[in-house]
Amino acid sequence: MHVKIRKAVPEDAALLAELGATTFYDTFSAFHSEEDMQLYLKKAYAQKDIAVNLTNPEIAYFIAFDGDTAAGYTKLLRNASHPQIQSTAIELEKIYVRKNYLGKNVGKALMDHALNYARTENFEILFLGVWQENNRAVNFYKKAGMEVFTTRTFQLGQTLCDDYLLKIDLQEGS
Repeated sequence: MHVKIRKAVPEDAALLAELGATTFYDTFSAFHSEEDMQLYLKKAYAQKDIAVNLTNPEIAYFIAFDGDTAAGYTKLLRNASHPQIQSTAIELEKIYVRKNYLGKNVGKALMDHALNYARTENFEILFLGVWQENNRAVNFYKKAGMEVFTTRTFQLGQTLCDDYLLKIDLQEGS
């Protein structure tokens, strides 16, 4: 399988809304109530909001394709900040892969692309949040060279979840 990644354009809003909602639901529905899942999905994956995001120069979405099939995506927030990061930073807010593409290097391709994009755009740090109980993702990020630097609380519907915040120095080894 050859993964092709391209920057999302405003016409991709419906695709990103479906892809985002499907991958998030598949990833977390076994751990959270249906009510919490639906509350979050309505807020985070509303097509009209994604359409607005796609016109914002501070937000970058990228979609991974296997042929004509959207297999996963990333959402990066440019010029993100965190009190414990003193460098120019970009946040990898979302990186999700369809469940039938897990273990097929789509996630790795998206992660590599995000890191390369961040370096090309001259960011010094890339950081992200991940649910502490999502061991597969935590291990994936650590394998990519990221390190936990703090924690935060993430609200999913009515439930508060504990996240790790991980970062990578993009200048190391450059």
